[in-house]
Amino acid sequence: MSLSITDQKRLIAAQGYLELGMCLDANEELEKIDPDVRHCPEVLVVRLSIYQEMKNWDLMQTVARNLADLAPDDAGVLINLAYATRRMESIEAARVILICALGKHPNHPTIHYNLACYDCQLGDLESSKQFLDHALILDPGFRAMALKDKDLEPLWGSLAGE
Repeated sequence: MSLSITDQKRLIAAQGYLELGMCLDANEELEKIDPDVRHCPEVLVVRLSIYQEMKNWDLMQTVARNLADLAPDDAGVLINLAYATRRMESIEAARVILICALGKHPNHPTIHYNLACYDCQLGDLESSKQFLDHALILDPGFRAMALKDKDLEPLWGSLAGE
């Protein structure tokens, strides 16, 4: 089932509110969408972003699981599921999600980057460095982020060339 014109306008309004940081207003717009289509991926993606912005990890994880059921091969959905799972359960549980995602998306730099963060936090610096090196090959832009990411602090010296 697809969104009506009215529901599409509500979805666009919700996205606008979200961009302005007005999460409650964004959520209110989503609640006005026909209940029969609130489960559509385009609605769930906005809801996922609202919950992430609100740091509501429990609801974010629930929505990410629903999206993963609808789009099991979508790397972004799996990354978001891991992100919420890390906060709701553990780094280990989030890592399992991304290791599975890596099998489907071996050249996705964000998956490698996040696995680097997880392994670093778990104390496996060698594995972390390998994942980070691969992420940087795939997307050199991650270097600047890695130099500020507290999850990767033990690797900062090697990143800075020390």
